Amino acid sequence: MGFGKVRPKGDDVVKSADRSEHEIRFTSSARRAKALRKLGISPDQVASAPQITPLLKGTRRSLNATLEAMRFSQDPVVQCFLAKRDALGVWARENTSWEAIALAAGIDLLHLLGAALLARREHARAVGNLIALAHYPELMEKRIEYAKLPGGWRERDALDKLFWSL
Repeated sequence: MGFGKVRPKGDDVVKSADRSEHEIRFTSSARRAKALRKLGISPDQVASAPQITPLLKGTRRSLNATLEAMRFSQDPVVQCFLAKRDALGVWARENTSWEAIALAAGIDLLHLLGAALLARREHARAVGNLIALAHYPELMEKRIEYAKLPGGWRERDALDKLFWSL
């Protein structure tokens, strides 16, 4: 059978893995071009802008974790970026580069990169503090348990410092 043909398989109809050129063009590049036109940005502007998306994708959990952290940020640049991104449709939000969105919002890309990294750091710090608080009672119980042992002088000293500093 040739490419793009439909062949029956049981009661279901299965298409071959290759889609027609028209389907590929419609679903990817044409939609991206339409999204850029809607933003008022040309592909050349995006190509000549500093590329921050690859830097942010290279981090753990990629763009989703950075975006989650940015939602907690009060930075006006981040808020402007998020407002522009949230105004896009679902497909455009997921398939338009951050560079294009930032250019459309009139945001300096390096400022956005710095603000995104700071938001990620603050979010990670807050999550770490929440984890520490959640485990604090068990840790204190163990520390007191070891402080009562004959060789527990380090734990006793640490507890003394902790309680005298309160």
